[in-house]
Amino acid sequence: MHILLIQYQMLGDVLTSTIIAQQLKITYPDAQIDYLIIAHADALVAHHPAIDNLIKVTKSDFEKMSFIISLSRKLKHKKYDLLIDAYGKNNSAVLSLLSRAKQRIGYKKWFSRLAYTDAVKNNPDTSIYKTGIALGSRMLLTTPITSDVQWHLKPKIYLTPAEKKEGEQWLLESGIDLKKPLTMVSVLGSSANKTLPFTSMAKVLDNFVNQTGSQFLFNYIPSQKKEALAIYNACSITTQKHIFIDAFAPSIRDFLKVLSHCTSIIGNEGGAINMGKALEIPTFAIFSPWINKASWNVSEDGKKHISVHLQDYLPELYKDSSPKNMKSRAMELYQQFDAELMFPDLAKFVRENY
Repeated sequence: MHILLIQYQMLGDVLTSTIIAQQLKITYPDAQIDYLIIAHADALVAHHPAIDNLIKVTKSDFEKMSFIISLSRKLKHKKYDLLIDAYGKNNSAVLSLLSRAKQRIGYKKWFSRLAYTDAVKNNPDTSIYKTGIALGSRMLLTTPITSDVQWHLKPKIYLTPAEKKEGEQWLLESGIDLKKPLTMVSVLGSSANKTLPFTSMAKVLDNFVNQTGSQFLFNYIPSQKKEALAIYNACSITTQKHIFIDAFAPSIRDFLKVLSHCTSIIGNEGGAINMGKALEIPTFAIFSPWINKASWNVSEDGKKHISVHLQDYLPELYKDSSPKNMKSRAMELYQQFDAELMFPDLAKFVRENY
């Protein structure tokens, strides 16, 4: 059996949708599963036992209809028995239709009748998915092919022993003491409205150092060095001595090698936090005031994985509005998200994991 899974982007979505591949391998153990993703996300799915082949595309190509048509011709020759479109946008729907796969599964949308043979309503059962509704949405796509859905599946990242050794060597060369706690910090979100104000983040780090004495690595890329330094400079002198500000991994895969050796990862909710969970590392996630926490607080158990949201502390700010409706007020709401609000939860996280 030949299967195509489509989850073009983003990084977090590509990682999350690997649970579909896991379910497919359980249902069809001998199937060959191809996974169509954006090229730079391959670092998240390398060596995954449920994925046999990667089809990597670029953003500029995938958004061109001429490329979609050209790619569909290649896919049609593969004669897929099953296709699952977890991306669910116009271009992936067209690609699904033109692939001529025998069975095509996607979410119910205006184009569903044309693109898919099976359209699934994206409405996960919240009694099953009390956390991480985004996982439930993915698993729903497997319901047309099996009555034995493994609802407990979680995304996983696989590193080889050699890669883990490389991460350890990098840390040693960077001056990290592996006998002491080491915390990765997601200091910057994917956008300004997903980033805790720098002064608040500095207060979180000051409090964390006082409790743990941990060493800190900042997760950022060279183009974000100015912002990372601003957070560093907002920290106390004591905390600054614990931060290895110039030590950053040059690629996503290198970041994962390093992250696998960390005691935990804390900071802005996003891709890095999800990578930590997939490596089974404790996480403390600070959600943006406009993001729906229930969608992405995967695996939250109040111990190994804890997440905080402004709505948890000041529900009166939201009244009857959902966080998503507050996007235009994100920066204003962030000013209400004082670091001290989360200190009790941070102390609990430290007690459980340090």
